[in-house]
Amino acid sequence: MGVDTTFADSPLAQLQNVSLIRAGGSFILAGYGGAQVRWGRVALDGTLTQETSFAMAQPVVGPVFAATKKTNPGDQLVALAVVKSSTITGAYDLTTTVETLGAAAPAVPIVLATLPPGTDPTTVQLAAGAAASGNVGYIAWGLRGTDIPISYLLLPADAITAAVPSKFLENSVPANVPAWDCLAPQGRSTGLSFGAVTPNTDYGTSEFQTVEIDESGASVYMTYQLTVAVANCRIVATPTPAGSYFMAFQGLEGTTTAIDFATYYPPPDPTQNGTVTTQAPVLPSTLFGGTLALPQPAWVSSAGGDVVIGLTESSGPEVVRFAYNAVPHGSTLKLRSVDGDTGPVAAWVGDDAVYATYTDRVTSGSVTSTKRYFMRIDSLASLP
Repeated sequence: MGVDTTFADSPLAQLQNVSLIRAGGSFILAGYGGAQVRWGRVALDGTLTQETSFAMAQPVVGPVFAATKKTNPGDQLVALAVVKSSTITGAYDLTTTVETLGAAAPAVPIVLATLPPGTDPTTVQLAAGAAASGNVGYIAWGLRGTDIPISYLLLPADAITAAVPSKFLENSVPANVPAWDCLAPQGRSTGLSFGAVTPNTDYGTSEFQTVEIDESGASVYMTYQLTVAVANCRIVATPTPAGSYFMAFQGLEGTTTAIDFATYYPPPDPTQNGTVTTQAPVLPSTLFGGTLALPQPAWVSSAGGDVVIGLTESSGPEVVRFAYNAVPHGSTLKLRSVDGDTGPVAAWVGDDAVYATYTDRVTSGSVTSTKRYFMRIDSLASLP
């Protein structure tokens, strides 16, 4: 464990659900609660500083968060949310609110896109994040399970852009747009990456679709064909230093639900297709007391070619490690908790370490308090 620290108590540290966004040489920690967007900067040693907040009425969907550069990397937080349109009856606006560190107040919200009247807000999904450099952010949005592709935009300083949204999973025949779901940020070296899950209806399995964007807007699309179905809309992925790509998820095969993983192996000849190998079941739900108790994967990373998966569990996050063929390698690492009552994990995966943060509810007598931990988990090539 490279870093293991507890944040000082603050309204931001108390929030259960937060985003951890790499922005240059530090992180942005951001969350929403009590009609306030709260955010601050986290140094690599776990020091939380420059906490600030601004008011935001409860949106219909969101908010999700990106970061951009006004003067320094990650000195602007972009809060993106779907709200009822103020100009078109029955429609919804995707808005962006930008706050710059040190500014007296956030900028006036900007409408990036309008979802038409009749849109079912429960189908709206958003994903956002930032380049690892902290220079630009992105937003992706769409309506799951429809014949409408996902739209996405890069966000420069102040999130002011005249660019036309790009399309992901687009098809000239609308009926051929796959019924995508599970839109979420994904780990790629640029930081500007998101993915979605599409059904392979011929086999009852899933395909994982991703896009990686560079800061000029150029995009690379990939499809990873899995041999199981992704359950509960949670899949995490990251590239490895060796050029492969790891994916971890709750997988469903027949009646068996498990924590599974898959590996993409690039071809020796770049003009050929690579291969995806799915390992299932890796950790069956019976090990955790049944499907309802099956944890969610919080991250996946590489360690000397091994697959390392972080699991969100209420008793405290666990880190498990497997060889490429799903053989356990080493013992389980249990991250700390005083009373075994922890919250969701937000994580960022680097080539040499994973940075993770989560809350821990601690009871002393009749008083319950919330602590937030920040950890660096080193990705050791060989076990000690």
